Amino acid sequence: MSMSEIIPGLSVVPLIGIVRGHPLSGIEAIADGAAAGGLMVLEITLDSPQALEQIAAMRAAHPELTVGAGSVLEPSQVGEAADAGATFFVTPTCNPAVIAAALHRGLPIVSGAATPTEIRTALAAGATAVKVFPAHLLGGVAFLDAVMSPLGNPPLVPTGGVDLRSAREYLAHGALAVGVGSALFPSSRSDDPAAIVNTVRSWVEAVK
Repeated sequence: MSMSEIIPGLSVVPLIGIVRGHPLSGIEAIADGAAAGGLMVLEITLDSPQALEQIAAMRAAHPELTVGAGSVLEPSQVGEAADAGATFFVTPTCNPAVIAAALHRGLPIVSGAATPTEIRTALAAGATAVKVFPAHLLGGVAFLDAVMSPLGNPPLVPTGGVDLRSAREYLAHGALAVGVGSALFPSSRSDDPAAIVNTVRSWVEAVK
């Protein structure tokens, strides 16, 4: 399965920008900066303030962006986020009920997993990709190398502690994409559009 078949935009820029904990008032600046910097896929975590409103606002401001919902823990959140405009979902855990809810809506889901068993369980349940989380604490690229071949080269998205160097390494070692949060959208720069664009561009250039 190609990246574009899983989440549109990842085939061009294999990076999911994670927007966590930012206020609704700053979401348009983040969307503007992401679009201007070349980032195509963003995930707004549902533990952010007014997360559903953030998803709707980002879709309205930049319909060309692919916007998903992250930190999805319950099946009911899938419907709520989809109604707000989310077009994919990301979970921190392997929950077959959440995966089933996403498949019922006909939308892709990147299921969280931290072990080979969880990776296989997520894929067997129908997950379209697997978020290896927290990647840096699991061993980073070494973990990816250890599980890829025995598990049949599954579509993995390392997330957690990813920096510019490790992002390139993950992709070189077979990752489908990487997920990046505070390193890409630090709260200290949420009100500085120029800084957002510059940071986004540095990440986009690193992974292309």
